[in-house]
Amino acid sequence: MVKRTLGAVPYVYPVPIVLVGALVDGRPNYATVGDCAIMGLNPAVVAVSLGAGHHTTKGVLEHRAFGISIPQAKDLALIDYLGQVSGREIDKSKLVSTFFGELETAPMAESAPVAMECRVVHEARVQHRCIFIGAVVQTYVEEQFIDKDGRTVAPLRELDPILYDLGNRYSRAGETIGQGYKEGADYAARA
Repeated sequence: MVKRTLGAVPYVYPVPIVLVGALVDGRPNYATVGDCAIMGLNPAVVAVSLGAGHHTTKGVLEHRAFGISIPQAKDLALIDYLGQVSGREIDKSKLVSTFFGELETAPMAESAPVAMECRVVHEARVQHRCIFIGAVVQTYVEEQFIDKDGRTVAPLRELDPILYDLGNRYSRAGETIGQGYKEGADYAARA
Protein backbone atom coordinates (compact mmCIF):
# COMPACT_ATOMS: atom_id res chain seq x y z
CA MET A 1 0.00 0.00 0.00
CA VAL A 2 1.30 3.42 -0.91
CA LYS A 3 1.13 6.07 1.78
CA ARG A 4 1.24 9.81 1.12
CA THR A 5 2.60 12.45 3.43
CA LEU A 6 0.29 15.08 4.93
CA GLY A 7 2.81 17.05 6.95
CA ALA A 8 2.77 17.53 10.70
CA VAL A 9 -0.84 16.57 11.43
CA PRO A 10 -1.72 14.89 14.76
CA TYR A 11 -4.05 12.39 13.10
CA VAL A 12 -5.14 10.52 16.21
CA TYR A 13 -8.86 9.94 15.93
CA PRO A 14 -11.64 10.04 16.76
CA VAL A 15 -11.23 12.97 19.09
CA PRO A 16 -13.71 13.30 21.96
CA ILE A 17 -15.21 16.75 22.27
CA VAL A 18 -15.37 17.96 25.87
CA LEU A 19 -16.23 21.13 27.72
CA VAL A 20 -13.39 22.35 29.90
CA GLY A 21 -14.83 24.40 32.72
CA ALA A 22 -13.06 26.96 34.89
CA LEU A 23 -14.13 29.65 37.29
CA VAL A 24 -13.22 32.99 35.70
CA ASP A 25 -13.91 36.28 37.46
CA GLY A 26 -16.32 34.49 39.78
CA ARG A 27 -18.37 32.89 36.98
CA PRO A 28 -18.28 29.43 35.40
CA ASN A 29 -16.86 29.52 31.89
CA TYR A 30 -16.55 26.73 29.35
CA ALA A 31 -14.31 26.05 26.37
CA THR A 32 -15.19 23.46 23.74
CA VAL A 33 -12.06 21.37 23.37
CA GLY A 34 -10.91 18.42 21.30
CA ASP A 35 -7.46 18.48 22.86
CA CYS A 36 -8.12 16.18 25.80
CA ALA A 37 -6.42 12.89 26.65
CA ILE A 38 -6.09 10.22 29.31
CA MET A 39 -2.56 10.27 30.73
CA GLY A 40 -3.01 7.29 33.03
CA LEU A 41 -5.58 5.22 34.90
CA ASN A 42 -3.76 4.65 38.17
CA PRO A 43 -3.32 7.34 39.23
CA ALA A 44 -6.20 8.86 37.26
CA VAL A 45 -4.60 11.65 35.22
CA VAL A 46 -5.86 13.60 32.21
CA ALA A 47 -4.50 16.41 30.06
CA VAL A 48 -6.16 19.30 28.27
CA SER A 49 -4.58 21.80 25.93
CA LEU A 50 -5.93 25.35 25.75
CA GLY A 51 -4.81 28.43 23.91
CA ALA A 52 -2.75 30.66 26.21
CA GLY A 53 -5.02 33.63 25.50
CA HIS A 54 -8.31 31.81 26.01
CA HIS A 55 -10.64 33.08 28.71
CA THR A 56 -10.95 29.62 30.29
CA THR A 57 -7.16 29.38 30.56
CA LYS A 58 -7.19 32.41 32.86
CA GLY A 59 -9.45 30.55 35.31
CA VAL A 60 -7.44 27.32 35.21
CA LEU A 61 -4.25 29.27 35.94
CA GLU A 62 -5.88 31.17 38.80
CA HIS A 63 -7.59 28.26 40.57
CA ARG A 64 -5.29 25.40 39.47
CA ALA A 65 -8.43 23.36 38.77
CA PHE A 66 -10.75 22.54 35.86
CA GLY A 67 -13.80 20.47 35.07
CA ILE A 68 -14.18 18.17 32.09
CA SER A 69 -17.73 17.52 30.92
CA ILE A 70 -18.44 15.01 28.17
CA PRO A 71 -21.51 16.33 26.32
CA GLN A 72 -23.94 14.30 24.23
CA ALA A 73 -24.61 14.59 20.51
CA LYS A 74 -28.07 16.03 21.20
CA ASP A 75 -26.31 19.18 22.46
CA LEU A 76 -24.02 19.53 19.43
CA ALA A 77 -25.28 22.96 18.27
CA LEU A 78 -24.71 24.51 21.71
CA ILE A 79 -21.33 22.81 22.18
CA ASP A 80 -20.13 23.95 18.76
CA TYR A 81 -21.37 27.50 19.50
CA LEU A 82 -19.55 27.58 22.86
CA GLY A 83 -16.34 26.88 20.95
CA GLN A 84 -16.90 29.83 18.64
CA VAL A 85 -17.49 32.56 21.22
CA SER A 86 -15.37 33.87 24.07
CA GLY A 87 -16.43 34.14 27.69
CA ARG A 88 -15.00 37.66 27.57
CA GLU A 89 -17.98 38.69 25.41
CA ILE A 90 -20.68 36.18 26.43
CA ASP A 91 -21.62 34.92 29.87
CA LYS A 92 -21.49 31.19 29.14
CA SER A 93 -22.81 30.41 32.62
CA LYS A 94 -26.21 31.56 31.31
CA LEU A 95 -26.05 28.91 28.56
CA VAL A 96 -24.82 25.95 30.63
CA SER A 97 -26.39 24.73 33.88
CA THR A 98 -23.44 24.19 36.18
CA PHE A 99 -22.64 22.05 39.19
CA PHE A 100 -19.55 21.93 41.40
CA GLY A 101 -17.97 19.05 43.24
CA GLU A 102 -15.41 18.70 45.98
CA LEU A 103 -12.99 21.34 44.68
CA GLU A 104 -15.69 24.04 44.34
CA THR A 105 -13.62 25.75 41.62
CA ALA A 106 -14.02 23.25 38.75
CA PRO A 107 -17.39 23.89 37.04
CA MET A 108 -19.03 20.99 35.22
CA ALA A 109 -22.06 20.89 32.90
CA GLU A 110 -25.20 19.46 34.48
CA SER A 111 -26.39 18.11 31.08
CA ALA A 112 -23.26 16.00 30.48
CA PRO A 113 -23.70 12.35 31.51
CA VAL A 114 -20.04 12.13 32.56
CA ALA A 115 -17.98 14.85 34.21
CA MET A 116 -14.67 14.98 36.07
CA GLU A 117 -13.17 17.56 38.37
CA CYS A 118 -9.42 17.88 38.16
CA ARG A 119 -6.66 19.53 40.15
CA VAL A 120 -3.74 20.81 38.07
CA VAL A 121 -0.58 18.87 38.96
CA HIS A 122 1.60 20.06 36.09
CA GLU A 123 1.56 22.73 33.42
CA ALA A 124 3.59 22.98 30.22
CA ARG A 125 3.67 25.49 27.40
CA VAL A 126 4.27 24.67 23.77
CA GLN A 127 4.20 27.76 21.59
CA HIS A 128 0.75 29.32 22.18
CA ARG A 129 -0.69 26.24 23.94
CA CYS A 130 -1.06 25.75 27.71
CA ILE A 131 -1.16 22.07 28.51
CA PHE A 132 -2.62 21.24 31.88
CA ILE A 133 -2.15 17.81 33.41
CA GLY A 134 -4.82 17.21 35.99
CA ALA A 135 -5.29 14.62 38.70
CA VAL A 136 -8.90 13.47 38.60
CA VAL A 137 -10.32 14.28 42.03
CA GLN A 138 -13.78 12.85 41.34
CA THR A 139 -15.81 11.49 38.43
CA TYR A 140 -19.56 12.03 38.22
CA VAL A 141 -21.74 9.75 36.09
CA GLU A 142 -25.53 9.87 35.71
CA GLU A 143 -26.93 6.77 37.33
CA GLN A 144 -28.69 5.59 34.17
CA PHE A 145 -25.28 5.23 32.49
CA ILE A 146 -23.67 3.02 35.14
CA ASP A 147 -23.70 -0.69 34.29
CA LYS A 148 -25.28 -3.29 36.54
CA ASP A 149 -21.93 -4.03 38.18
CA GLY A 150 -21.95 -0.49 39.58
CA ARG A 151 -18.35 0.12 38.50
CA THR A 152 -18.37 0.62 34.74
CA VAL A 153 -19.97 3.11 32.42
CA ALA A 154 -22.37 2.16 29.63
CA PRO A 155 -21.05 1.63 26.08
CA LEU A 156 -20.21 4.72 24.02
CA ARG A 157 -23.29 4.29 21.84
CA GLU A 158 -25.51 4.81 24.91
CA LEU A 159 -23.47 7.77 26.20
CA ASP A 160 -23.65 9.27 22.68
CA PRO A 161 -20.58 11.55 22.97
CA ILE A 162 -19.60 13.99 20.26
CA LEU A 163 -16.61 12.75 18.28
CA TYR A 164 -14.55 14.91 15.95
CA ASP A 165 -12.16 14.03 13.17
CA LEU A 166 -9.52 16.24 11.66
CA GLY A 167 -11.53 16.43 8.44
CA ASN A 168 -13.66 18.98 10.37
CA ARG A 169 -16.57 16.57 10.89
CA TYR A 170 -18.54 15.57 13.99
CA SER A 171 -19.59 11.94 14.38
CA ARG A 172 -21.34 9.50 16.70
CA ALA A 173 -19.85 6.39 18.28
CA GLY A 174 -20.50 3.14 16.43
CA GLU A 175 -20.94 -0.42 17.50
CA THR A 176 -18.98 -2.28 20.15
CA ILE A 177 -16.57 -4.70 18.45
CA GLY A 178 -14.84 -6.41 21.36
CA GLN A 179 -13.97 -6.54 25.04
CA GLY A 180 -10.67 -5.20 26.41
CA TYR A 181 -8.13 -7.85 27.41
CA LYS A 182 -10.45 -10.63 26.23
CA GLU A 183 -9.75 -10.32 22.49
CA GLY A 184 -5.97 -10.58 22.98
CA ALA A 185 -6.37 -13.54 25.32
CA ASP A 186 -8.55 -15.29 22.74
CA TYR A 187 -5.95 -14.57 20.05
CA ALA A 188 -3.17 -15.97 22.22
CA ALA A 189 -5.20 -19.10 22.90
CA ARG A 190 -5.61 -19.69 19.14
CA ALA A 191 -1.96 -18.98 18.30
